[in-house]
Amino acid sequence: MTRLLVVTGLFAALACSGLQGQTIMNANIPFDFQLGKNAMPAGDYQISYSAHMLVVRSEDRKYNATVLTIPKQRGKASETGVLQFNRYGDSYFFAGVWTPNSVTGSTVVATSREKELARRARSLDPTAVSLKSR
Repeated sequence: MTRLLVVTGLFAALACSGLQGQTIMNANIPFDFQLGKNAMPAGDYQISYSAHMLVVRSEDRKYNATVLTIPKQRGKASETGVLQFNRYGDSYFFAGVWTPNSVTGSTVVATSREKELARRARSLDPTAVSLKSR
């Protein structure tokens, strides 16, 4: 019996450790965008973010994408969280996430399609969407 309790406790501790540091936020993204290799339509999304992983899921759960992220620092914290996108013409690409009241955020690696559009574009138009805490 004691062995079962120890194993159950250990499993619970390991299972919950993955939740530490995870932030869940919501956003209304008013344009279609690309996240990794996934095309995502405009709409309401839930964003689950931790130090090295980002999960973006549409409110109706029809669309979702999971990507690895690269931690990044910024000089000044903002009161609201922000999703950043790079826009090239009519194409939007997810670029990063910044949590509220924090100088820590994460970026995603540009896809080959984004790199090609960036080479041909005359300018980069960064676009931001505010996040709402859950």
